[in-house]
Parts: sequence; C-alpha cells; structure tokens
Amino acid sequence: MASFKGCDTLAIMQSIIDANPIVVSVIILTKNGVKYLRSLLEELYNQRGVGQAEVIIIDSGSSDGSLDVIADFPDVILHKILSADFGHGKTRNLGARLARGEYLAYLPQDATPAGPDWLANLLRPFDNARVVGVYGRQIARADASSMESFFLSLTYHDRMEIKALSEGEGASLARCFFSTVSGAIRASTWKKHPFREDIIMSEDQAWASEVMRCGDAIAYEPGAKVLHSHQYSIAAIFRRNFDSGYSMRQIFLGVTGITPEGALANLASEVIFVARHGSVLDWLRLVPYEIARHSGFWLGLRADRLPVGLNRLCSDLKYFWDQGDCPKGTRR
Repeated sequence: MASFKGCDTLAIMQSIIDANPIVVSVIILTKNGVKYLRSLLEELYNQRGVGQAEVIIIDSGSSDGSLDVIADFPDVILHKILSADFGHGKTRNLGARLARGEYLAYLPQDATPAGPDWLANLLRPFDNARVVGVYGRQIARADASSMESFFLSLTYHDRMEIKALSEGEGASLARCFFSTVSGAIRASTWKKHPFREDIIMSEDQAWASEVMRCGDAIAYEPGAKVLHSHQYSIAAIFRRNFDSGYSMRQIFLGVTGITPEGALANLASEVIFVARHGSVLDWLRLVPYEIARHSGFWLGLRADRLPVGLNRLCSDLKYFWDQGDCPKGTRR
C-alpha cells in the first residue's frame, strides 16, 4: 500500500500521479476507534496485488488516542471534521471527493481485513464491466455472541453472487442488500450516484438500490473477509434496529422482500445455532435480544407516524432527529 503526501512541488506531485495512477482509495471513518484501529491499519498496509493505493481517514472528533495511532502511519491522509458535521452518507461522500482512486473502498474503524488478499479479492469482481459495487464477507470476532455470529454467517455466506434487477422487478432490502463495511464502488459511478445524505442510515443500501434500478449490478465476494462484530446491549439492539427500520421506510417504503415464513425459518435456525454454540449467557439473552431486534425494526418502519421526540428516544442517531426538518419516508 502506498500514498503520496507532502511532495515538495505540485509539478513533482502531478508527475508521480501521472506515472503511478492510484488504483484504489481506501476510506476509513473514525471516531474513538482506538480499540481496533492499529490492527486495521497494519493489515491494510500488508495488502498485496492491487497496485498503487491511498488510505484516507476522516476523523470526527476522536479523543481516545485514535489520532496518536494514525500518526504512526505517516502515509495516511488524515482529514478532520467536527462531530456535528458527521453524517453516514455525507461523510462517505466527503471521502469520495477527497479520493483519487479509480475505486473507492470503504472500511469502518472496527473492521479488520482478514489476510493480505482482502483488497485484491474485493476488487476482482470489477473485471465484470457491469459490476459497479462489491461487498465482502464479515466474520464474527471470537468474543461475539452466538446471535451475532449466526446473523453474520446467514447474511455473509460463502457463495459468490452477482445481483441485478430484472426488467420490471421492484427493489427491496433482500434484493439490493449491500454493505460498505468491506465494500467498494467505482469512482465513476459514485460521481453519477453519490450516497444519499437525507436518510438516517443504510446509505449503502440506498446506493445499491439506485444503481440497480439503473441497470447496473453489484457483487458479493466472500473472499474479501473482514473481522467485524459488535457487543451491543439489549437497549442498543433495539435502537440500532429502530434506525434500520426507519431507513428501510425511507429507501424502500418498507418493502423488505423477507416473507414471514422466511423470518420464522431463520429464527428456528438461530435457536438451533445458539443451542449448539451459545453460552449460558446467550441463552438468557436470546429472547430479549429477539424481542428488541424485531420490535425496534417494526417501530422504525412506522417512525414517520410517531412524534419526533419519541423517535429520538428510540434512536441511536439522535443528531438526525435534532435537525428539525427530518425527511419523511419517501424514496428518490
């Protein structure tokens, strides 16, 4: 991995860029991410087989030592913003504007590439000219709950896929699922289809649905593996799923493409998975976990009917509801 920064003159800088064009810009959003940030950057700088690359970090007010970690990697291009200026779609668009690569690869601060071929594998499906976005596989960390491990194994399986909408087919979460937690897009496509900035979250799903409606394809590449999982409390599970549900209202008008039969089958599989792999704590948490997950999502789908104050109470992203003119559940 390499980036060019601090050249003596603009002419020298431009000549280097012309001779060694940037293939991919890796964009990382950080705020108080010191726990995994060093291992992320170490793995990132061990990547191979991708040509010239640059690493861009946008930090929105870290105070936990993250900036000290970043300083140990002098090739990183660091851009600081105020915490109040952060937005999921807004900040990803900022990263794209700062980038010079042909491809834009996104990582959050807590996703660690699993091996030196993560980035090369993530870019491989772009050999197909129709593919404009690729997302990789997320693997639970060793300390993840069995519920989190099950969710990730179900969502990020071991089969490569290329997904496109057929003529007349409607967009839904199930058909247009995409993730920028280990995801890359063509920079040329981003210029025509930037991330939406008017939605609470799931800007990656909105982006995928938009390009797929235009006839483009996205790919899932299981060889592009990252370690990524969370240890959310039951209350945090509720809030995260509330926000997710509202984003599905905004993007897909609430159409998930998931049938009740499919949801029940997944729940049964989860119970079996927890029985085989879970701890006693997982068993104690399973029922409240699922109640929080489903009730949060259900309420989020209906958030445009609820008072803003209640939505703010239920949400993990309170800044969104503090804007004063929160957009309602419509899609472009």
